[in-house]
Amino acid sequence: MTNDTFSKPHRILHWLIAFTMLFITLTVFLRMNWMNKYLMSDIITEQLSSLDIDITKKQSIKIAKVIRGQMWTWHIYAGYLMIALLSLRVVLNIKERGFKLTTITSSEASSKDKFQWVLYASFYVLVAASLMTGMFVINDIGDHKLMEDLHKLSLYYLVGFLVMHLVGVVIAELTDQKNIISEMISGKNK
Repeated sequence: MTNDTFSKPHRILHWLIAFTMLFITLTVFLRMNWMNKYLMSDIITEQLSSLDIDITKKQSIKIAKVIRGQMWTWHIYAGYLMIALLSLRVVLNIKERGFKLTTITSSEASSKDKFQWVLYASFYVLVAASLMTGMFVINDIGDHKLMEDLHKLSLYYLVGFLVMHLVGVVIAELTDQKNIISEMISGKNK
């Protein structure tokens, strides 16, 4: 019998969530930068002009939107996948650890443990909010502009959380939780 620190389902969900979030973030960065509709519009206009084909800015933007449309469809699919993965993660956490708030309320819990609890609870709430606003946007529920703006804000907490998570893992690895990276990959404390 192995000494599993993180159960196999926990590890699989962790990595599926991580890679799905990275994919979603990649689609956002592509849309904001290399596949920005205005940048693509300029390239389309320039290339067509070199072939003696003239189109308006509005037409070139429409073509740019069509080109990047498939990428955005994958962003939506990844959002649906995140809904499923996040739901499974919550169910698994309740099944494995129970639904309790002892970490945050216990006088025996360290400040570090309490901070981690608040950070992860906030992360789950913000991811859920991001997924909900994404669903509102694609299903035209509520104020579209407001939902879209709130949904776009999720990029900032996601990048912030990712940085804090990676820094925290490195600190843990170098201090009191040696081999935490190996444990999250193999499930074994080496």
